[in-house]
Amino acid sequence: METDSGVKHLPFLLQPASQQVWVQAVGRSLYQAGYGSIQFFIPLIFVNQVGLSATAVGIGIGSGSLAGLVGHLLGGYLADSPAYGRKRALLFSAGLSILAAIALALTQSLPMLVVANLFMGLSAGCYWTAADASVIDVTTPEHRHKAFAILVLADSLGGGLGIWGGGLLLAMVHQIKTLFLMASLILSMFLVLVLIAVTETRQDSPEYSDTLQGFAVALRDRSLILFVLVNVLFTTYVALVNSTLPLYFMNVISVPETTASDSITSIANLFTWCYVGLGAVLQIPIVQALSSLPKVRVLVISMLLWGAGLLLVWVSGMVDSRQIVWIIASLSLLSVAATIYKPFAPAIVAELAPEPLRGAYLAISYQCWSVGYFVGPVLGGWAVDRSGAIAQGLWVVAAVSAFLSLFILYFLGRSQATNPRTRIAKDTPSRLS
Repeated sequence: METDSGVKHLPFLLQPASQQVWVQAVGRSLYQAGYGSIQFFIPLIFVNQVGLSATAVGIGIGSGSLAGLVGHLLGGYLADSPAYGRKRALLFSAGLSILAAIALALTQSLPMLVVANLFMGLSAGCYWTAADASVIDVTTPEHRHKAFAILVLADSLGGGLGIWGGGLLLAMVHQIKTLFLMASLILSMFLVLVLIAVTETRQDSPEYSDTLQGFAVALRDRSLILFVLVNVLFTTYVALVNSTLPLYFMNVISVPETTASDSITSIANLFTWCYVGLGAVLQIPIVQALSSLPKVRVLVISMLLWGAGLLLVWVSGMVDSRQIVWIIASLSLLSVAATIYKPFAPAIVAELAPEPLRGAYLAISYQCWSVGYFVGPVLGGWAVDRSGAIAQGLWVVAAVSAFLSLFILYFLGRSQATNPRTRIAKDTPSRLS
């Protein structure tokens, strides 16, 4: 009995029940090291080295996001299905991502780029839905934002190492095939981890025996629909920063370097340290500082920072002196905005979802990422291909949309306050404390 009491009073992330959180964190760092580096370097490589237009590359990336629409639904179905579950959905995702990386290593044309991105979109859809459902299964409401903070930290570390390592590899080898083959190796390590370390956490429920029934329930949830509306904007901003902003800095406002290869490395370093790295350092302190606030209010803070950061991107293209200072300031502010947003958004969905329907609810909410990663790259690529004024105006429009979306967050807060599952989640004592 004393042993049980001692376990109960351990910090949450040291308890046996949270072991799967750490396994998922390691998996996320591997997945993002492979997937994140691919997403970052596709625009830079296929525009500046392969010779495709920014619009064409944006269409290629956007096609993957449309595949993500199917991937999230498929991932939600597999994750909630008694015949498959969370683990098999993750294995399926890993296999698709490896195929995508190998296809990119062989790609020199737009059709093959589209095919590779279709594989990647399906993979990402299955991964995010199944991985987050697994974490929600082993955490309680008051601990979920802490667990997701660990996952976002792993996301940042994996993505940062992938971008930094990819830039270093390109500077040394100067062969794009090597970068994508290295990504396929990292993703293979992710597959092995899922195979040997991830346990199935799905629970059967007689109330929702039909897996497809969960999607119908989710689509009738007013709070979830309001969250989806505002989350589309959040994900579009993330997509613009990840896919368009590097190209904007390189081709529109021309961060000075001696060669194109050096310029790619320089921009990769800026994103590694000022966007990804800063977010990794601040992730845990920020979550601890904001954990006492209502989650919707936290999203309001994040949205205000997104608007301010996007405005600073516009300023960085307008100034004639100290341009690098404005670039660093914009990336830093956007990093803090993303760091606040990422752990609290899935925690809101977890509060709204009935336990047997977590895969379905996450699948619906993660459609936002597919939409965002379609709109962001296509719109951003189109703007970069047009005049400098249009490319610069894109960031002003994005900033204005961020400030206007505060009205949606207001109504989401009111809806969540009257949602019975949210009230129950807040009043339920921790099983792990």
